[in-house]
Amino acid sequence: MRPLDLSTFFTSSPMSLLQQFDPCSLSSIEDDLLIKKILQTHDPDPDGRELDSSQLLLVIESTMHFISPKFSYPRSDCINSWNFEVFGFEGKLGYTVNKISHRILCKCYEDGDLHAETMMLFETLGPFKWDAKVVLTLAALVSKYGELWLIMQLVHHNSLAALTAALKQMPRELNTLNIQFKALNLLFDTMIEAANLVLEFEGLPLQQQLLDDEAIVVTKSKMYITIYWILRSSISCAPLIADFRTMKDNQVHSNSTTIAAWTVFSLVYKLSGLCNDLREKLHMCHMQIERRFPEKIRHLFELSHCHNQEVLHVLFSSTNDLPLKDSSREKYFGIQELENKVVILLISKPELMAVEKIFYLVHQMHDHPLHKKIGASYAILWVPIPSSHTWNLTDEMNFKFLSNSLPWFSIRCPWLLHSAVINFIRKEWSYKEEPIMVVLSTDGVVTNLNAIDMVWLWGAKAFPFSASREKELWEQENKIFQLLIDGIDPFLTNLVDEGKHICFYGSDKISWIRDFNNTLQKIKNSMGIQLEAIYVGYRNPLNKDVGNILDISMEENSSIFLSTAKMKLFWLRLESIKNSVARLDQAAHYNSIIQPLLDACETSTDWMIIGKGSSTDIIILKGRQVQECLNLVPEWAQKVAKLGLFGAIRCAMESPLPVKPCYHNEILQSEEGLTEEFVFCSRCKRPVEKFVVYQCNVTESAEE
Repeated sequence: MRPLDLSTFFTSSPMSLLQQFDPCSLSSIEDDLLIKKILQTHDPDPDGRELDSSQLLLVIESTMHFISPKFSYPRSDCINSWNFEVFGFEGKLGYTVNKISHRILCKCYEDGDLHAETMMLFETLGPFKWDAKVVLTLAALVSKYGELWLIMQLVHHNSLAALTAALKQMPRELNTLNIQFKALNLLFDTMIEAANLVLEFEGLPLQQQLLDDEAIVVTKSKMYITIYWILRSSISCAPLIADFRTMKDNQVHSNSTTIAAWTVFSLVYKLSGLCNDLREKLHMCHMQIERRFPEKIRHLFELSHCHNQEVLHVLFSSTNDLPLKDSSREKYFGIQELENKVVILLISKPELMAVEKIFYLVHQMHDHPLHKKIGASYAILWVPIPSSHTWNLTDEMNFKFLSNSLPWFSIRCPWLLHSAVINFIRKEWSYKEEPIMVVLSTDGVVTNLNAIDMVWLWGAKAFPFSASREKELWEQENKIFQLLIDGIDPFLTNLVDEGKHICFYGSDKISWIRDFNNTLQKIKNSMGIQLEAIYVGYRNPLNKDVGNILDISMEENSSIFLSTAKMKLFWLRLESIKNSVARLDQAAHYNSIIQPLLDACETSTDWMIIGKGSSTDIIILKGRQVQECLNLVPEWAQKVAKLGLFGAIRCAMESPLPVKPCYHNEILQSEEGLTEEFVFCSRCKRPVEKFVVYQCNVTESAEE
């Protein structure tokens, strides 16, 4: 294979070349014929071959930074990028790039028609999308150009580079070819600018639905011509890059290299004009989309659908066929993966939430006993939205770390979400920086604007996570202590299941906690009353303060002390109970128990709640009431055997019982395991005598 003689490669004079590449030289008819031929080569892979073009183009730009300072400094994640996903066919991306590189460079030593060679390159790139055609061509060219510059930069400082240059017989005076390298760098800059415009158009959401037909046709025509000239320019400048590696020393200052440089400048001129035209058309497209997209989203949720695909497509897949990322399977997916599923949109900042909440959310939804049974019926999709309008490096690092760790779907490139989608989420779904869970049914209807409270409280049991399901759960709820501690600690769950007397208490005063524990120890030792006390801290504690309390109080060894993380989960559940009860009128029957509980925990620094197992009967004391109860221990402890613990405390704390008889009747629904050992009259507070009442609920007539 002989070296290319640049003087014979470019057969036309510089003036004729400038006329040939003038932006206005091609007529509209010629453009139409060229576009028709280009479209005939386009044969998208039916198996869904897809390349992450934006990521690869970013690495191309980063590579060029080390060649030309005009390009921005690369991000660390670009420098450390080794593998790029190419979906739909076997083999690595490197094989495809090498194949294209060979197609381009093999023509360097043959006399051929540039147009014919460009069309052959289109044939090679036929299965790929338009943006991928451009980016793969640039990757093939820049990889060879980067190899050349790598040797040039190291040849005087690295023995391996010097020996490699000697083996390749590279000329020693390449550094003097400033104008040639300047022309090539300028051409790469212009081709990358044009490639970004192609990616920008291909990334426009819902082109067919939001753009006028005329805008689509005109802009696509400009895009096809631009792609043609990117590929043609790549083939045109490839001989110059190849010749740098085979040029003899006496050819460095020849006229042929100068002619080649001016030819490259003419290509820059041609592509710059095409970029300006395409940029103008893109601006018109953006204006149409910005005007119509918000209305499209609002109208979408006013319609009924057969499935959730259209809704998910408009929100998340309008610019990307594989918008979903599943770290557990290390794959990217299309929205088809969510078809026929209840979809929970977890919307939050890129840092998601506190670590203990993240683990608890995984426990409630992924590790829940019901997950194996109904897990295939729903899916969580994490949609991170930063506080500012742009993503910074910290946001991206937080997102990438968490999305690679959590066992549910996440948006693969959330920074590409359209502003109309983000504005809709903020306005229509009332996203205010705090995490929310918006639930979409299998047919794409919003059934709950925020299911996060019911997820904290019931986990997978809350399926299908709709607002109506939340009402049902409250109607069925009858275990107050189970509701408070479910999923926080298995030991606490066992105490409830075993029907033990339990006392939750909280305070931020070490002296008060010590007095409480001392009294509790006396009750256990001298009076034989079994009462498990659990310290749960107080609202919004500082870790340092809670740590000091735990260090001191654990020495008393009379209470169960939770870790700081578990205390936070207790208060998280309490907050969720408050929010859920306030949202539902159907929970009013439960509110008589919940509201005093919330008041005690939130408004008082010293409080305690006493209950037994799964019973709904609890005693709530706060402030001075707690101290009064402790002071009356000798009085009520003597009555425990007769009245039970609750009855004894109530008799001691409340006013004296009335002397006159009371004939008040109450009918309480009996449920296995929940029948109280002692029941007290709601009026006179004395123990009542128990009778059994049977009720017939048969509704069929005797004739039937």
